[in-house]
Amino acid sequence: MKKFGDYVFDEQQIRLLHQGQEINAEPKVLELLALFINQPDNIISRQDILDAIWPNSLVTDNAINKLIANLRKLLGDEVKNPRYIQTIPKRGYRLIPEVVPYTDSTVNLSPKAELNIEQNTQVKAAELAEPTNKSHQTLKVFAFLFVLLVIVIWQMFNSKEQANKSYYSIPLTRAHGAEQSAHIHPDKVTLYYLKQQSGSAQSQLWKKDIKRGQTQQIDTGQYNIQQIIGLDIDDSTQTTQLLFLAQLSEQCAVYRATLKDTTIENTVDKLFDCSNKRIKDMAYHAKRQIIYYAAQPKNLWPNQIYAYDLISKKHQLVTQVEPQGWGHHSLDISPDGNKLLIMSTKSDHKTQLLSLNLNNNTIAEGIKFDYPVVEAIWHHDSEQIYYFGPAPTEKIIKSDFDGQNATTVINVSENLASKMTLFPDGEHIVFSTEQKNWSNRWLSSEQQLTSIINNSRVNDTTPALFHHQAKYFFVSARSGHQQIYLASERDKQAKIATQFNQTLSINHVSLSHDDTKVLINIENKVYLVPVSRLSPASPVLEFKESELIYTSKSPIIATDWLGQNAIAITAVENGTPKLIAIDESSRKVNPMGNRWAYGLSDATEQNVIYLIEQESHLLYRATLAEQDFSLYEFAQLANTTLRLPKLFFHAKIDNNVLYYGVPENNKTVLKAVSIKGNTQKERFELLDVLSYDVSNGKIMVSDIESLEGDVHRTAH
Repeated sequence: MKKFGDYVFDEQQIRLLHQGQEINAEPKVLELLALFINQPDNIISRQDILDAIWPNSLVTDNAINKLIANLRKLLGDEVKNPRYIQTIPKRGYRLIPEVVPYTDSTVNLSPKAELNIEQNTQVKAAELAEPTNKSHQTLKVFAFLFVLLVIVIWQMFNSKEQANKSYYSIPLTRAHGAEQSAHIHPDKVTLYYLKQQSGSAQSQLWKKDIKRGQTQQIDTGQYNIQQIIGLDIDDSTQTTQLLFLAQLSEQCAVYRATLKDTTIENTVDKLFDCSNKRIKDMAYHAKRQIIYYAAQPKNLWPNQIYAYDLISKKHQLVTQVEPQGWGHHSLDISPDGNKLLIMSTKSDHKTQLLSLNLNNNTIAEGIKFDYPVVEAIWHHDSEQIYYFGPAPTEKIIKSDFDGQNATTVINVSENLASKMTLFPDGEHIVFSTEQKNWSNRWLSSEQQLTSIINNSRVNDTTPALFHHQAKYFFVSARSGHQQIYLASERDKQAKIATQFNQTLSINHVSLSHDDTKVLINIENKVYLVPVSRLSPASPVLEFKESELIYTSKSPIIATDWLGQNAIAITAVENGTPKLIAIDESSRKVNPMGNRWAYGLSDATEQNVIYLIEQESHLLYRATLAEQDFSLYEFAQLANTTLRLPKLFFHAKIDNNVLYYGVPENNKTVLKAVSIKGNTQKERFELLDVLSYDVSNGKIMVSDIESLEGDVHRTAH
């Protein structure tokens, strides 16, 4: 028997029980429920339902809709605020509550067995009706022990019920756009949050009375707030202080301002400038008057943890385990103020939780995940933790710091956004959902984005254009896990080329000049795969060991081809990007020393490569020596005098034009510069380019198509 939420499902007799009573239901509804029960946390597609409930039958979509609706009605569930069955747009459905074994044998008692128990009880009562003095004393002892046993059992049951308490979510915002970075005022009534509309890089500050439902926008003047760091109450004036990270022009800074009704007061205190660092996360310790923050010290990994003392106005590095890979990227301060929760992720994309004792600077290791975790916070008791579950599930889990006693708190149908906070009632949490949809689209010279395929509502990213065919690869999680898809420009249809059965992070895809081979960077590994292997007729289940050409101990941030027969890989070591070149035929790995950061090539030039210098970001053009191929031997090495900006990313070369992205005024600008004339050809201002590719002058970008999200709180 299986328990989920408030119900028990008897798998042997195919029946549903609620509080010990059987609920009448249609057989097919119970078959559908059994399908969900047997695959907890999995997304059940409509095709899965057809195959299981109506095998080899022709059924309309309306029949599936009706069956799902009947199951929801049976469970007393709601579509807009589901507690049991959630809809995953364009993917299917999922059972929300945790499914656990149920062993209460009284549920299976037949009427005859109940009668026997009643008769036995009556016989025992008759036998005890005339006890002797000795037996009377014995009965008192047994009665005392019985009462004590009942109390112990009740406490154990009550404790178990508290641990397995079923939670559901209450939406606190429901407007268009994405509402995030939510903080509840200590009054437990006022919600402060940021709101961003689709197509805009500006965030708005709002507050809401969650009891009355009244919302008001707060005028922040010239400040574009990126994150609410915390709220503080000034004891002397009883005013609310807002600490926030903001972008003013192209300058990053942390500020403190006094909130007054629907404005922030004119006197805004600039706490410190962060333009020389790339901030990843911040946490405010009100008692100590310290802001802890994780940041990239030189705009490259690994992230480190710093502390800014608001009293002394000084920065210092915090005691921490030596960061590796991506480094320390997310922080949270325990409610008792004694511990700093640190999330650290190495190059293998596996996250480790650490706890820094702020009283004696000792560090304790917590749970180490088998997947990347983007969010974790302390529980109200400062001992347990909340964290996000593995993809493709969207659930929040509560456990001990070492991962023991894990239970699912909430399971939602939309993507979870970072920055959970505690609701100030000692029990519940506030979290946000996010539908940030990147789609692949052509970019025309008029800066118009035109959709070219039926992009899914999940992210379609990382385009890799063929050079001699009207095709391209791209990455999408439309099947639940990230997979590689093959699409044609003509028929605009995408077909799956891989079927990985686990969650992998696919970061870079690059085609060789002759379109016969493809470089694929998955986490800290790079594979060289024949294009013929990536066939939708027989999708790849896993790559071969012989196709693995490089494994890095540091984060890989770029891959490209160096001519037709060599490969360029850039990994960040101690905050410095370093170029590694690999001869495809011999598989010889050639470290390129401390001078070069990136290697590129132009598919229209066979024996010419381009190198970007580490410190100067100058672009050099090199002609490879013809004999005894070695990337140290150049027939010519010439400075093109093109200098890329400090924060550039995704540099590519096509037809003697250099392309690169750079952040400007809260947006992403994609620039195209002629290498021969050093003149700017085009400038494309986009919202947030995640990736792009260019071939024969055609540009495909993965840019945000839509942005939605809401703030929620848990309840039960």
